[in-house]
Amino acid sequence: MKIKESVKKALFPPAKALLVIDLLTVILLIFALGFPQFAGYSAYVIYLFSVYALTVTIIGIKRLVQYIKLLVKNDRIPVVVQLNKLLHKSKFLGRYIDDKDFRAEISLYAGLAINLLYGVFKGATGALYGSAWLWSMGIYYLAIGGIRFMLMRGIGKQLQTGDTAAVKLHEYRIYRRCGVMMLFMNITVAGLAIQMIWQNKANEYSRTVVIISAAYTFYSFILAFVNMISFRKRNNAILLAAKDLTFCGAVMSMLSLQTSMLYAFDESRDGFRQMFNSITGGFVIAIVLGISTYMMIHGTRKIKMLSE
Repeated sequence: MKIKESVKKALFPPAKALLVIDLLTVILLIFALGFPQFAGYSAYVIYLFSVYALTVTIIGIKRLVQYIKLLVKNDRIPVVVQLNKLLHKSKFLGRYIDDKDFRAEISLYAGLAINLLYGVFKGATGALYGSAWLWSMGIYYLAIGGIRFMLMRGIGKQLQTGDTAAVKLHEYRIYRRCGVMMLFMNITVAGLAIQMIWQNKANEYSRTVVIISAAYTFYSFILAFVNMISFRKRNNAILLAAKDLTFCGAVMSMLSLQTSMLYAFDESRDGFRQMFNSITGGFVIAIVLGISTYMMIHGTRKIKMLSE
């Protein structure tokens, strides 16, 4: 009974403790990636702790977001209070804080810009290190940027008619189209990932490349979880497509980061790297292909229902 309670407390920590765990994880990862000569074997412990932090954050993301909102709304953080007053002096920033629809639209623009920059970065490092895997990931993120642009155009056109049924039909057509594009894109990247894992190949990258990849991975997961909370109750299929797209990009980024970190911190145990990459790679590929397939099937059903 005590073991069960201990496991429950470990997997469901209070929101305040969860916030501390996440901040500590960021600090430890910066230390492990920025100062590998001091990290040594502790890098393995830090990496495992980051996996634990990611797991409990996924489980408790709703409690964490609610706790942060409570701190902000109740004016418990003086710095946030002063910052909020300062931001509301700007019409644009004030609208961004108060208007959910406007905030969702801006998040798509921001995601597009970051996707394109990261795609160019991956492609450039692929050319620098002669890595087909980095090249493919660069093209993958540029393709995600293209899909985001399609979603942005869809949101811009969805309110041009007052017919609710027509608006929903338009949304689900874009939702299904997004699923089709993601499926073909993920099948291609999955094939390259399987080949890389099977042949146990990877390039040795600089610490800067690994740190930037880690930063983008954390950004992707944070954005994915924020969208999961923000868009969950919104009756908008285009925003749901953006949520799924962000999550798929995040888990693919995690796979890419893992391969880089294992080759950066474990130069001798080829069997361990191949096994770990195979487990994570199989899990990630199953997730992205499953989500893409679901979007196609669900979108087709909704379109058929709305057409009738």
